[in-house]
Amino acid sequence: MDALWTSILELTARFVVPDWGAVIGLIPAALLLLVAVYVVWTAWRFAHVGPVRRGPRRRVPLAPAGVHMPGPSIAPFLGAFGTFALVAGLVFEGVWLWVGVALLVLGLLYWGREGLADFDHLVHAEPLPAIVHPGPPPGVHVPGPSFRPVLGALGTSFLLAGLVFGGWLLAAGALFFIVALLGWLRDARLEYVKTTEADRSGHLENIPSPGWPRPLLVTFTIVVAVALLIDAGVLFSSRPATETPGGGGGGAPEGCAEPGSAFELVAVDIAFDVHELCVVADTPFTIHLANDDPAGVTHDLDVRAADGAVLVDTPTIDGGEETTYEYDGLAAGEYVFICSIHPIQPMTGALIVR
Repeated sequence: MDALWTSILELTARFVVPDWGAVIGLIPAALLLLVAVYVVWTAWRFAHVGPVRRGPRRRVPLAPAGVHMPGPSIAPFLGAFGTFALVAGLVFEGVWLWVGVALLVLGLLYWGREGLADFDHLVHAEPLPAIVHPGPPPGVHVPGPSFRPVLGALGTSFLLAGLVFGGWLLAAGALFFIVALLGWLRDARLEYVKTTEADRSGHLENIPSPGWPRPLLVTFTIVVAVALLIDAGVLFSSRPATETPGGGGGGAPEGCAEPGSAFELVAVDIAFDVHELCVVADTPFTIHLANDDPAGVTHDLDVRAADGAVLVDTPTIDGGEETTYEYDGLAAGEYVFICSIHPIQPMTGALIVR
């Protein structure tokens, strides 16, 4: 009697305090059972959906005239089986992975073969005659080809480059941008005139097709090149040339003051007011920078070696602000102070350490 009662308690304990690990392990089996029941129920419904025969034998359904209906195919089942085999291969790894890949590839190839056969059936159908219009539909104006979008994009690019590097490049970019927009506005006005004329006459005529804008492109190429040369200090520069990063060295500029440890520097119109400083060797020094450019135009004051290597990387200050940069002592030699935001000749100077 005790043994019977003990077995009843053990059976009851399985439901009162179940082994959750075992219960979770049964979840996949339960889901598989539910899927199997659903598939059997769906198959039974289709089998009893209604009469499938008319007369002594089954009639093959025919598609309406001009409508293509592909026949039954096992390709989706092969694709699904191949996907299942690939996922199983990812779980079990080893040779099963390659078996899954092979089954999926074969299933997809079979599906592709049937798709191509179906496509061949479609393309060999007699196409409908195309409707060809001698021109745009009535009341629709189609403008002719134009170079204005290309010129507008070039002008925008030069304008953005000028906003980054400043100087005369900004003026050249703004001029290019304005000329491109004015030309676009001129074409738009001519098209508007043609459209209003068509409203009165019933005849729509496009403006003449444009030629290549070679004179405009050549002119602005020369303007941009001159602006770059001016910004680089090659043209119209009265200041002595200073060594730029990567220049490889050179003598100290003439007129350099005696070495010091505290300097004043002003940035205005994207240019420094001083382009040569003399510093005492192995002695800390400071440079007080005043940014007199408008708000939004930032500057900094980095120190680089003659080969262009960055020795001191300083934070930037916005237009209208000022700050004092402190530098550690440098060994005797020739260096460069430069604004890394606008690395052009007007914002570059020689730092001579003696």
